[in-house]
Amino acid sequence: MKDLKQCREQLDIIDKEIIKLFEKRMSVIKDVALYKKQNNLPIVDEEREKIILQNNLEKFNNPELKQYYQTILKAYIDVNKQYQINLIKK
Repeated sequence: MKDLKQCREQLDIIDKEIIKLFEKRMSVIKDVALYKKQNNLPIVDEEREKIILQNNLEKFNNPELKQYYQTILKAYIDVNKQYQINLIKK
């Protein structure tokens, strides 16, 4: 068993990686928003959201954690939509 200090150090490293990936993801979301704006497409695409959830949850290996990941994924989708709305308003 690792001590608390080691666990927290590992979490700090993981969080840095998550931040980098989140920023990278949001950069792509910005491109999506600009494309939607230029092509007069709606921000919300419920069918695409269902596909994202289904595809990502199928890839998930740990059944014990799957429900928690689903919550995070839904939050990502909501944040992505809000970011797109803010970008398009500019």
